[in-house]
Amino acid sequence: MSTPKIEISALNQIKTLLLFGGTLTLLYFGQSLIMPLLVAAIIAILLDIPVKKFKSWRLPNWLAITIAILLMLAVFSLLFWLISSQINNMAEDWPTMKEKATEKLNVFSQWTNEQLNWNYKDYIDNNKKLVQKAEGLASAFLSSLMSLLSQSLIIFVYIILFLMQKKQFINFFKKLSSNDKAMSSLLVNSAKITKNYFVGKGKIMLFLFGIYYIGFLIGSVPYALFLALFAALFSIVPYVGNVIGGGVAVILSYLYAGSTPALIVIGVVSAAQLIENYVLTPWVIGDEINLNPFITIFGIILFSTLWGVVGAVISLPLIAVLKVVFDHTKGMEPYAYLLKKEK
Repeated sequence: MSTPKIEISALNQIKTLLLFGGTLTLLYFGQSLIMPLLVAAIIAILLDIPVKKFKSWRLPNWLAITIAILLMLAVFSLLFWLISSQINNMAEDWPTMKEKATEKLNVFSQWTNEQLNWNYKDYIDNNKKLVQKAEGLASAFLSSLMSLLSQSLIIFVYIILFLMQKKQFINFFKKLSSNDKAMSSLLVNSAKITKNYFVGKGKIMLFLFGIYYIGFLIGSVPYALFLALFAALFSIVPYVGNVIGGGVAVILSYLYAGSTPALIVIGVVSAAQLIENYVLTPWVIGDEINLNPFITIFGIILFSTLWGVVGAVISLPLIAVLKVVFDHTKGMEPYAYLLKKEK
């Protein structure tokens, strides 16, 4: 009895693998060129919302773009001022917090040696090294943000050009395809997914900030404003952002004020996450992304490896847009199916 054979075009598979590998190589080595371009494109898509609103008030295109950009600068300036002022306040108490962290780690290590019979030699020196590693991770995170800020000027220029030449870019993509209707649908759906995802995320972050701040104030948690802002902003990173933001808030509150404020932080963050996961995200964002869970996790890891924190933030909308591209391209339907979440 002969074994049934699957017909697969080896040439097509090789082309697909080469395309995938070439794209990853381009994204990695072209980070300084491609990442600012994508960030600017996403921000321009979001700014297109107020631009259209201002134009509906019969404002000229240049004035609508100018007002939208000024509003964006005002929002980013306010966030930068809030974060920098809180970091400066914490920097003054950092030596004390570092000393308390080492002290608490030493107490915990001594307890494990006595109660659990763990032979943890030289734990005092090792705990100092652990605190230094934590400082190193914080420095690496800040350097990643500073790298993005260093490219803020070129991103700003790209945003202006994208908004001013919007029609020309749209016409360019339409000319690439013989089917104007399919290309128009692709562009509209891609922009819609990007807008809905980040606008929805922004609303959720505002809600989380309010809940965190009120809860931390009621619990007399130190640096309530910074911890609430930090945890809420980090929630923009899919899945791991909530864990990292909430975890840092718990650790800092425990080191500085003890176990009671840390437990309050855990309670507030846990309650907020339940509301976000089961109420806000399905209601605000809905099924706009609708990605395969495996592809979601893989995509976040892949883009964070390539582009750090920025890659993790933009990973899901980029993969969702890629799914739209596959849906509108003949012969790519299996890849679109792979990216989708089965209902």
